[in-house]
Amino acid sequence: MESAWELWESFWVAGVRRGAVLRRFDGELLTTRIAFDDGVGAPLASESRIWLSGSRETWSRLRYRQEPGGLHAAADRVEAGLGVDTLPASGDYLLLSRLAGSAERSASFLRVDEAQPERPAAPAEIRRRPAEDIDLLEGRTVLAERLDVVAGGMRVAMHWAHRGAIVRSSWGGALLFGCRDEPEALAGLNPRMGEFLREGFGES
Repeated sequence: MESAWELWESFWVAGVRRGAVLRRFDGELLTTRIAFDDGVGAPLASESRIWLSGSRETWSRLRYRQEPGGLHAAADRVEAGLGVDTLPASGDYLLLSRLAGSAERSASFLRVDEAQPERPAAPAEIRRRPAEDIDLLEGRTVLAERLDVVAGGMRVAMHWAHRGAIVRSSWGGALLFGCRDEPEALAGLNPRMGEFLREGFGES
């Protein structure tokens, strides 16, 4: 699999910066943390942790938590009877990264709902689309290939890749923009968001 990396993204809703996303991969564990405020006093924080198998060819364990609400979920792939062709939703990014840096046209898998891993996994595919002009945060316009994530027959996310890297994403009514570093992603946000994104919920 890939070497270790860390990515920060700025999270926007209706043209307003509302939060940020951290994605961190150490070669074995993919951690995805999202923190945002919907603008009406309802901040949300979620953390997904996906451990890969020893061979790095599939995943082995999942832990998910979302607050407020105290939503906790966990799954062991083998114990849950999930095949090697399944992948929790946040794991999409591993496939996206691979596709963005290759000439592959698509990747198929079964997508596991992290919040409800006991539900049947949905047939899913990441499909490469023609390049199109997109706007980035700093006002630049770049020509970027689009990568659509389709699950259960519905498009659930769109991502745009420029020079082999994901630079913009759209899902759940939000736009995410790739940032150069942590300070750029956290600029103007509540410091507590940054603390969560760096440290998570503190669970082992």
